[in-house]
Formats: sequence, structure tokens, C-alpha cells
Amino acid sequence: MNFKRIQWIFLFAFLLFDLIVAGSLFLQNRFTISNAPNRQEVILKEMRADEITSVPLSNHAQSGYYIAGTRSGKNGELGQQADKLRDQSYHFNTDELASDLETGVKVDPKHPDKRLNRLVNDDHSIALGSHYKYDAQLSDRRTVVYTQQLADRDLKSPDGQIRFRVNSNHEVLGYTQTYLAGARILRPKADTISQRHAVTWLYKHNLIPNNSQVRWAELAYTKLLNTSSHNQAVYVPTWIIEVRTKNDDTVQQLRVNAFNSTIMRSTPSSVNTSSLGK
Repeated sequence: MNFKRIQWIFLFAFLLFDLIVAGSLFLQNRFTISNAPNRQEVILKEMRADEITSVPLSNHAQSGYYIAGTRSGKNGELGQQADKLRDQSYHFNTDELASDLETGVKVDPKHPDKRLNRLVNDDHSIALGSHYKYDAQLSDRRTVVYTQQLADRDLKSPDGQIRFRVNSNHEVLGYTQTYLAGARILRPKADTISQRHAVTWLYKHNLIPNNSQVRWAELAYTKLLNTSSHNQAVYVPTWIIEVRTKNDDTVQQLRVNAFNSTIMRSTPSSVNTSSLGK
């Protein structure tokens, strides 16, 4: 199947997906949030009345793409670049590289990136490291996460991450790595909903509880659906919102499709592109 045909198949799949979502929203009579500043202010007042606090929320639309890619492995680009690695022993678990360093790397628990950035940008220490960036939001005391960059944004997905293991002495002893290869844009750049729109949409769907805090809201790429074409997946701009309940410190991360406001599931849908091409 040539590349042009694959593009048309993906386009058809996206159009079908959007129609299904639009029909579902209409049948379920869900509300639509206006981007009008006055309406947004009313909703924010309701949130404050419910004792919901938040970081400042922007009402500016941003932009992004539908992007396709394939998780690389031993026989792909990640495996080829891993041949350059030194001073470590590594192996592949399917398409994930797992490595143990010969010598531990001491890091500052408050700023682990200061030391690890040098490691990540060394081709003999980390394969394809220049494609990743430190992610403070996904990191904690025991795991330092670097996320792959996709169209100038973070790929907040297990498909493109480096996860460094940190022991109680603040030493990195090893890591795991995944890499999304062959990333390509499927459709022209389009506007997204705003940060404020995404948060208020979740509130109107009763997904942000009373007496809670919106800790951060970031636009990143996440997986929209899996396809049957050469094990590829499709990624979409997504507002990821972290909410902490003040009473019991419960933390959850919610996701909103930044193109159509759909609240995203943890398990992406799958599309059989072979049947679509018949």
C-alpha cells in the first residue's frame, strides 16, 4: 500500500471518528461551552463557589496536528542507535530498552535534570537523547522522566519516554526507554480549544470535585487510537489537567481532546484500516 493511499485511509478514519463523536454528543444532549469571555467568567465563579482553586487559566486557542508514528524497538531506529551505547548493559523487552549503568550517576533530588541533561545529550549514554526533554510533572523522588518531543510539544505517552530509576542515595542506576519513530503529520495544523475551555468543560461534566485544586493544565500529545497499519498509532493535542482533592490529597490526571473537547479514555480506541480501505 503506497503512502498516498495510507494518508487517504487515515483521513477517512478521522472523519468517521469525528462523525461518531459528534453524533454521540448530540444524542446524549451534552452541553457546549462557549468560548465567550463572559460565559467563561460565570463558570469560573461557580468553581470558586464550590471551593475549587486553580492555576491561572489562559483563554487563548493554540494549535496542533494529527500525527502518526510507530513505537520503535530492537529492529528499529532505537535498536540501531543503541549500538553506540557505552558503560552499560542493556536489552530489549519487545520495544522497550532496559539498561543498567556500570556506574551510578549522582543527582540533585530537587533538580535532577542538571546532571541528567548531560547524560541524555551524550549519544554514547542515551540513544536518540536529543529528542527528549526533562518532564518535572511526571517525575518524582524515585523516577525521573524525560518525554520525547513531537511537533515542539511533549509526547505524554509511554510510547516515547526515558524513565531513570533513582535509589535512596539519589543515584541513577539504570533506565528504561521507548521511542516513537517515523512521526509524520497527517492533517494540516488546526486550532485547539483553550486551557480555560478544557478545565471548565471537565467541571461541567462533574469531573472536578468540590474543594479541590487544579494544579496544572498542559497541552501535549497523547495517543488517540491504534491502527492495524504496520502497528502505527495516531496522536492528538490533548489538554492534561491534574486535580488534587484537598480533603484527602487524592491526585488524578484528566484528559480532554484539544480539537473536539472529547473527554479521553485511558485506553485508546482501535481502527482496522485494512477494512476501511476495501
